[in-house]
Parts: sequence; C-alpha cells; structure tokens
Amino acid sequence: MKKINYITIATLIVMLLFSVTSCKKKWLDPSVNEDPNSVTDVPGFVLLPSIEAQMGYILGGMDVVGTTSMWDQYAMGAARQAAAINGYIYLSSDVDNVWGSFYTQGGMMSTKILMDKSLNPETFSPVYGGISKILMAIWLGNATDLWGDVPYSEAFMGEANLTPKYDSQQQVYDTIQSLLSSAINLLKQTPTAFDQQLSTSDYFFGGDTDAWIKVAWSLKARYTLHLSNKNSTWATDIIGIVKNQNVMAGNSDDLAFKFGTGPSVQNPMYQYEDQRGDMRNNVAFFNSLADDNDDPRSVIYQATPDGADYFAGIYYGEKDSPVELMTYSELMFIAAEAYHQAGDYEMAKTYIINGITSSIEKYKNIDEHYDSVSDAWLSAKIATYDGTENSPSLKEILTQKYVADYLKPESFVDYRRTGIPKLTPVNTRGIPNRYPYATSEVLYNKNTPSTTLYTKMWWQK
Repeated sequence: MKKINYITIATLIVMLLFSVTSCKKKWLDPSVNEDPNSVTDVPGFVLLPSIEAQMGYILGGMDVVGTTSMWDQYAMGAARQAAAINGYIYLSSDVDNVWGSFYTQGGMMSTKILMDKSLNPETFSPVYGGISKILMAIWLGNATDLWGDVPYSEAFMGEANLTPKYDSQQQVYDTIQSLLSSAINLLKQTPTAFDQQLSTSDYFFGGDTDAWIKVAWSLKARYTLHLSNKNSTWATDIIGIVKNQNVMAGNSDDLAFKFGTGPSVQNPMYQYEDQRGDMRNNVAFFNSLADDNDDPRSVIYQATPDGADYFAGIYYGEKDSPVELMTYSELMFIAAEAYHQAGDYEMAKTYIINGITSSIEKYKNIDEHYDSVSDAWLSAKIATYDGTENSPSLKEILTQKYVADYLKPESFVDYRRTGIPKLTPVNTRGIPNRYPYATSEVLYNKNTPSTTLYTKMWWQK
C-alpha cells in the first residue's frame, strides 16, 4: 500500500543544509563535483529520506515550478524577481542556486552516493539501489529538460575531474532509460540485510517495491514520449509499456511528496508566496477553463478557504500541499497521445477519459461547490468524444493534459515538443526554450555549452 509520510523536523534540517529557496547565491563553485569519500559510510536509511525531501523541495519550488509555470502560463510574476522571469529576463546568476541544488549541495550527488553504496557487493541493497536509480532518473530528466546537455558520466568524481564533460541530451536520455531498466531489475530481487528501515526512510511508498516498479515503468513511458520528434517508434513503444508492464493503475500510485503544516516543513511554493507574494494566477489560463463549460478545476486551482484569489489554489498552494513528480493522470494522457498517433482512436478516447476522470476525482471532498458540479461537468465532457480522429483530437488530448498537469514542469516539455497549447509570449523575444547555465559553470568549466534562452532542445528539432 502506498505510504506518504510527513517530513520530520530532523530530516528537514538535513535537507536544509543543502538547499534554500530561490535566492541568488553570493559564491561561485568551480565545478559540479564534491568529494564523496567522506560520506560513503552513511547508511541508506539516513541518505534516502534527505534525498526525497530535497527532491520535493527543489523540484516543487520556485526555481523549477515557479519559473516553468510562468513560461507555460499557468501563472505570472507580479513583482521583483518573479516579474523579471515572467518577462524572460533570466540570467546565469539566477540559476546558481538551483544548479547547485541539483549538483553540488546534495541532490544528484547524494543520490549517486546512495546508488554506489547500494551496489557495492559488501553493502548490496537492491531496494535502496532500485529506488536511488529511479530518483537519479528523475533528477537527470529534470536537469536535461531545463538545461539540455548536462554533466553526468564524468560528474561526481571529486578532484579527479573538476571540469567534467557535458553529456549530450541524447546520451542523457539513453542514461535515463538505462537507470530505470536497472532499477526495475533491482527491485525484483530479494531484499538483503542492508535494506533496513524502509518503512520509515522511504517517504514516498514505505519501501513498497511494487509501487516503485510502477513508477519506473510509467517514467519510461514519459521519457519515451519526450522523444516523439526523434524516435519514429515512440507511440508503439509506449503502447507496449502500457499494455504489457506493471504501470500505475490509479491516483493512489502517484509519486507525490507530502509536506507538513509546521513552519519549517511547508510546501516550497506556499513558503515562497507566503514570504514574497510575487506570483499571480494567469488570467488567460483561467479564462480557458471558463470557456470549457466552466471546468470545475478552476475552483481548485485558484481559490483559498476564505475565498481569496491566491496563486496555486486549495490543493497545490496550501502549507501541506503535495509536490507531484509522476502521476497516474499524466500516464493516461501519455497513452492517449500514443494511441492517437498509432491511429487507434477508440483507445485514445478511453485513455483521455481515464486521464480527465482521475484528475477530477483527485480533488473530491475538499470544496463543496466543486463536488456539486464536477460529476456533471465530467459526464458532459466525456459525451463529446466519439472515438474518431478528431474526437478527441491531438489538440484536445494535449489541452486536457495541460489542465490536469497544473503547475508541473511536464507541461513546459509538452509545449516545447508540440506547440500545444497555443501560448502568446509576453514580449517580442518569445517564450524561452531552456535555462541558462550557472555562473560557476560558465566561468570555470571550459566544457560548458554555449547556448541562449532560445536555443532549442535536441528533442525539439
């Protein structure tokens, strides 16, 4: 059974040693390496919770969710740094913190340490090994989708290599799939004596290997979809995964990190807005929900308990709101797009209905008005699809996915990959395609690629 724990104070202290909210750093680090030798004896049950907590905090915070949600127009920046990012003013110094959170201050470094320790014959622990490989795939997937080429094969080597090469995005995607395949194989093995305290150290699923295998297969479908412009067999590959593998089967299988209500354990976007208040709902997005027969999720995405208009709403913008890293709804829309591409429009209809239904069901029992209108809206929406090429159309599949994936960076991937939904840039420069590289990389690593915000990703071309 899925188990999501609240962050404990002790774990958050560990996490906060490595990460802060989206303020600019005032120091420069000459590499994306830290010597791992001093911490290799830390057991998996200590490393894993701090990695998972930091993942929720960083991937759900302003530097990732906030920025991408402005660029794909769920939100808008109204003041200070957020207003600049909203206007596509985004400099190397603006990403120093988030780059460090991925590489030098924990994140991927700690995950690599856990991977290596778990695969060491003297401390072999297949469950920790499998989970760490899935987490590394998520870190790496987010990194490459934000920056493009990134260090991996030569990263985390300490003083042996202070200027690692950048793996091409194609190589990174190969690595992601390899990590996930290896994770699945590890999670099928019998746990060892070193797979200790998983029920309390794994905040996501309490060490439930079947739940993690479902996540791994679902992520393989996600990263296969990302290459729809590069891989001619992507749709067939995804259909094979959905039909033949152990994938997510409902909302209870979501990979979601649950934050707490205490002052030091709150959702990162809630903290950002509570402290700064720089973000606002994007009027165009909420107008589109109104235009779709008054989509009831508008209430969830923008309302607060006292009726005020507050960024992120009553499910994603509260103190203890979850950060969702992979969801069943997303998988259903991935399958719908794959079946549509394959010409099986009846199955595309089945999966878009699954995706919308699971999204609607997720928000039940938190708002009375929503509960009173959501079922009728869902029935009317489902009735519009007849299982032909344009019902649902590819545009409809991707638009409904965009609504269901509210505030998730995956929507920014889909927009760059397909141009759907149609977004209007806020100025003549156009919507960016990527983040700049961090100041430390530009200054100290000669291998850093030369890009601009508008350089297309490899998978876009």
